[in-house]
Amino acid sequence: MEGDGYLAAPNEERRFFSFHDWGVSVYEPTACRLYHQIQATDIIPGTQEYVCGDKGVNCSWGQAINVDNRYVYVTQPKKDRVLVISKIQMVVVDVVVTDKYPVQLHHVPPLDQVWVLNWRSEENHGIKTIQIIRDASQKRKHHTVHPEPIDGQFDLVKGLFMPPLQDFSHSFKYGYVTHTNQRGLFKLDLANMRYIRSVDLTPYNCVPREIEFSSLLVTYRSALFGKPQISPDSRKVVTLDRGDQGVTLVVQEITEYGLKFCFDVKTTLNISDIAFYPSQTTHGYDLYASASDKEDILFLNLVTGKVEMITGVGRAMQPSLAQWDNPNRPIAASGIFGHYMVTPANEALFVVNGETRTVNCEIGGLVHPRTVVWVTMQLQ
Repeated sequence: MEGDGYLAAPNEERRFFSFHDWGVSVYEPTACRLYHQIQATDIIPGTQEYVCGDKGVNCSWGQAINVDNRYVYVTQPKKDRVLVISKIQMVVVDVVVTDKYPVQLHHVPPLDQVWVLNWRSEENHGIKTIQIIRDASQKRKHHTVHPEPIDGQFDLVKGLFMPPLQDFSHSFKYGYVTHTNQRGLFKLDLANMRYIRSVDLTPYNCVPREIEFSSLLVTYRSALFGKPQISPDSRKVVTLDRGDQGVTLVVQEITEYGLKFCFDVKTTLNISDIAFYPSQTTHGYDLYASASDKEDILFLNLVTGKVEMITGVGRAMQPSLAQWDNPNRPIAASGIFGHYMVTPANEALFVVNGETRTVNCEIGGLVHPRTVVWVTMQLQ
């Protein structure tokens, strides 16, 4: 999970929303103070519906994102809807009905859209639908629309790949869609919400699983398997290559001539999630990685290759309890001027200071905290 990408001035403060089995809690990271709680059993204002359900019904959260630093959008796959939470009021202000089992959310700020990927099943099969919520940051009742159909039929897709929020102002105009067992991509015009062409990958015998975006061309890499992630400044690509003996983190630099190998780091740590954090020593980013089965966080300097371990961050929840393809131990950085990261353990949240690389505090008393979203508050 990434930071929110919003710049913060001295008169601003970061807070984070934690989504757990019994609702939503909002905290301030320095003193680790609880600001607000939305209980699972609360009634959504203006409706007769519970936030999650009556007593004893656990919340099931798909993914949550910060939208324009005004709202937090979160999917509820088992309720076929997206909740819109106001950052200021800290209550649910809108309920957006979707197709069945909405899971992933993607924000496209230049177009003020949120794209929703609906699984249509409890399992991650390749029969998903795409919907778009327009005017996502506006104060209004929101609805979804489908992209323009292909041949008169709504498209059933395997994956949706959207440009991430990066530090630079480069505005990507296109997203990409993959289909089950197809060696190729379909290119989406985001503004007009329609398909414009297909990209044939048959010559490479490539069925795409992961796609990352950069303002520069990313070349075809035949020998490297695993999930690539690009740093927010678009300078480095980090690929997680999982093997029987552990994980190899392969670091490459993005140059105008293509990808240049920098170094790789082998670790026996079963990496659950990674976050990029502004570097203390360079103008770029460093990397933090959480472990799915150990009480450690790995720190990696992306320039020198130096590795450190932060210990004592509690045990993660069992991987079998993670839902909707989410990591069992997410780690979320607080953006370009933020000082902290948050990583959930089984029944606690650990706030880590990225400058000192130490645990700032432990927030206990939570049942299976899952997704974390950062927002920026204006201080009077």
